[in-house]
Amino acid sequence: DVTYDYWAGNASVTNRSGRFISSHVAHTGMIAFGAGSNTLFELSRFDPSLPMGDQGLVFLPHLASVGIGFDEAGIWTGAGVVTIGIVHLILSMVYGAGGLLHAIYFPDDMQKSEVPQARKFKLEWDNPDNQTFILGHHLILFGLACAWFVEWARIHGVYDPAIGAVRQVEYDLNLAEIWNHQTDFLLIDDLEDVMGGHAFLAFVLITGGAWHIATRQVGEYTKFKGKGLLSAEAVLSWSLAGIG
Repeated sequence: DVTYDYWAGNASVTNRSGRFISSHVAHTGMIAFGAGSNTLFELSRFDPSLPMGDQGLVFLPHLASVGIGFDEAGIWTGAGVVTIGIVHLILSMVYGAGGLLHAIYFPDDMQKSEVPQARKFKLEWDNPDNQTFILGHHLILFGLACAWFVEWARIHGVYDPAIGAVRQVEYDLNLAEIWNHQTDFLLIDDLEDVMGGHAFLAFVLITGGAWHIATRQVGEYTKFKGKGLLSAEAVLSWSLAGIG
C-alpha cells in the first residue's frame, strides 16, 4: 500500500531491493559509457589551435579544468585523456555486468542474500533506521569524493583561469569565509577558498555519514522526514556543485 506520494515510483521494488540496485548499477554503466565514448569522440575532433568554447566541447573542458590534457603552462599535450576515456568504457562494461548479475543471478531481495553485510542494505521504505543507515554510506562516499578533489588540487594541480595555467592549490580552511560564502558562492574567485570549502564538506559529510550509520532515527518518522531522506542526496549534489 502506497501511503506517500513520493513513494509511488519505488512501489514496484518495495520487496525487490536487488532489482532496485541492478537498475542503478546499469544506469551508472550508461553514464560511464557516455563519458568515455564522448571524451574520445571530442578528442578525435579537437583542434588545439582554436578555443574550446568555439568547438562545442563538453567533456574536454571539464578534464582541462582539473589539469588533465594540458601541461603546467596551459599548453595542450593530450596526456591522460585517452586513458581516462578507455577506463570509463571498461568501467561501463563492469557496471553493466554487475547490473545483469543483480537482475538475473543474485537474489531479487537483498534479505535473501547469503552475505550478512548485503542484507543490511535491504531497502525498507517505511523503516527510518534502514533509510538512514543506507544514507550514511552515501554521505561518506560524497565526503571521500570531496577529499579526493582537495588532494588532487594540492598534489597534481587544477587549471587557474586567473593565470591561464595549471597550478597546485593548497586549501584555505577558513570557517568564517566558508560561512560567509553560503549565499554568494557564485562570486568566489579564489581557488584556495574553493578547496577550503570542499575540505570542510569532506569533514561534515564523513562525520554525518558515520553518525547516520551508528545512530537511529530521532523522533517520529513523518511524511516530511521521509521526503527529506530520499531527497538528501540531490540536495548534497547541488551543494557540492554550488560550492565548487
